[in-house]
Amino acid sequence: MYLLPILFLISFAFASDEPIGEVRSANADDFFRHPNGSKNYSESWDYVFVLDNGAKVYVTYTWLNSSNEVGTQFSIWNFKNKSANVGRIYPKERYSENKTTNTISIKDEYKMENLPGKEHRVLFTADKNGKFFLDLKFTSAQAAKIPGDGVFNVDGQKYGLYVHIPYGRVEGRIGINDDTVAVKGYGYMDHSWTSAETTNIVARSFIFNTTTLEKNVNKIAGRVNVSPKGGVFGYAIPIIEGGAELVLPVQILDNGSNYNPKKFPSNVEIKWSKEEIPPLFFAVTYQEKFPLLANLGLPKIVISAKGGEIYHLRGRSKTDSWGRVDWALSGK
Repeated sequence: MYLLPILFLISFAFASDEPIGEVRSANADDFFRHPNGSKNYSESWDYVFVLDNGAKVYVTYTWLNSSNEVGTQFSIWNFKNKSANVGRIYPKERYSENKTTNTISIKDEYKMENLPGKEHRVLFTADKNGKFFLDLKFTSAQAAKIPGDGVFNVDGQKYGLYVHIPYGRVEGRIGINDDTVAVKGYGYMDHSWTSAETTNIVARSFIFNTTTLEKNVNKIAGRVNVSPKGGVFGYAIPIIEGGAELVLPVQILDNGSNYNPKKFPSNVEIKWSKEEIPPLFFAVTYQEKFPLLANLGLPKIVISAKGGEIYHLRGRSKTDSWGRVDWALSGK
């Protein structure tokens, strides 16, 4: 069993059970859907691209079992001083998996091709209030590390997490309307699923990744979540002096105090299961904030029924231990 080192922190309550099994490499089964029989099961594949030209792009593909739908999200920031967000929802019949070619497709317009790693390709095409295009391939990728079966037990529910590509280089083309350009940059990918409505398990979610091109800089990337009851779960992959490890979060502080997930934090500090790994500290000064559910085109009455809007905050911070870190926070 993958055991968290014993660490007791005053005023900290760990409310989730960690995955079962030893740290391992990723396999093909990790990449595809993980249906678990729950009516409210959902699953998401998330990408962060930080490009050398100063733009950032976020792509998410989602399976929504409760509504028998699949969703696609595309968000681009600072593309020739322009930013845009687009979301689409389709019947689940538009989703397909081909385990022979290792391809996931939605309507043949949104694709993930080849297993995560070098040569993994992401395709997004949408025509909604403008045309949006992304076709990027990973030219290099740090090998994934998975904590056992990847499943956290959180307040009686299950949450699966697989950081498929913590660090990688990408190249290809992106565009808005008829303006497409060749790009290169950094890419991150993770993949998660839940056995219940996501907001019943995750009150706040933190994605973070070192994106500096400087040499000899320690790196960190991963996803850490906070449950509505304050439990901390998820994991990160730090690289120190060229060696990659896997660490679990044990505490999140905001301005030096235990973090209350009922609001967005202002100064985050994440502490790890291995005390020798420096904490991740960053100030939450965001470059972008936008509403997720409204972006999907959901009516206000539906958003209200789901418990309210979910917001994404995205930014960049210079850290003492981990260089330049790009981050994204989400929650109500």
